[in-house]
Amino acid sequence: MARQDLMGKVAIVTGASSGVGWQSAVRLGEAGVKLCVTARRVEALEKLRHQMEERGIECIAVPGDVTIQGDVDQVVRECLAHFGRVDILVNDAGVQSYGLFDELPWEHITRIFDINCFGFMRFARAVLPHFRARGSGHILNIQSMLSKGSAPLLSAYSASKHATLGWAKSLELELMGTGIQVSNVLVPSVDSNMFAHAPTMFGLAPKPVPPTYDVDVVARAVVRCAMRPGKTVVPVFLQGKLMLWLNQLFPWVGKAIMGQWGARMQMRDVPVTRPKGNLFHAIPQGVGPHGPVPPTPLWKRISATAGLAALVGGLVLSVAGLARAAR
Repeated sequence: MARQDLMGKVAIVTGASSGVGWQSAVRLGEAGVKLCVTARRVEALEKLRHQMEERGIECIAVPGDVTIQGDVDQVVRECLAHFGRVDILVNDAGVQSYGLFDELPWEHITRIFDINCFGFMRFARAVLPHFRARGSGHILNIQSMLSKGSAPLLSAYSASKHATLGWAKSLELELMGTGIQVSNVLVPSVDSNMFAHAPTMFGLAPKPVPPTYDVDVVARAVVRCAMRPGKTVVPVFLQGKLMLWLNQLFPWVGKAIMGQWGARMQMRDVPVTRPKGNLFHAIPQGVGPHGPVPPTPLWKRISATAGLAALVGGLVLSVAGLARAAR
């Protein structure tokens, strides 16, 4: 697709009270987009709206729960009533819960799917009639690297993200020729407030699998996708493109690392009692773009990249040597 001018476009951003949703709204607003931000937390949304308006960015805040159809419809109605149009839907609202699959409460599993997968679908179905009537529109889904991968303790979250990416790919095919675009951003580990909200069964505060990136890396990718829709974007190399490539060529490497150390990698030595987190009700903690785990320093990411590159190079040479010996 040709580059699109975002000035004057209207975007609905879900999950905007923190993390990727918050920062994506900020970056879209800076690019000239008018905003309708939504999440469950009224005070957080009002804080974001106030910040946007102080910077001259037109923004309305409409609280809502993506699992409630009436709330979803109300957000779209208020956006249309205020701006007269919707051009972009940024599906971002998401939750996770840390626990072994057979020990996670069943209601956690179904709730994760209801928010991460069905929430995206509800909002897409709510805006699609408007998009079809205008012959244009853009559904931009905030996915995860776990849409194509896996991690221990996050089986329900990973499954919901696999399902959501599969839905988005099918939707893209159905909408070909309509003028409606579908994009996906595969998010690596970021310093999001998701880790201040998530339930855990282990009594220790969760953290992302390292390395961790600044949430703004994803927000900038969202703006790029909004300008050039119709793509699935992996915005980083080390925990993005390189991981996908490595898993294609040598899947056993990732399995060995994550199987052996993956669970411990996702726990901080900080006691926490949070059996339900924000799954069923919003919690006041964790407003704004950045969460409790800071980004990994650049020098560490460069060192890890060099180490992985050396490992991959060694594996490739070993396979080539075995192939020659077998001739």
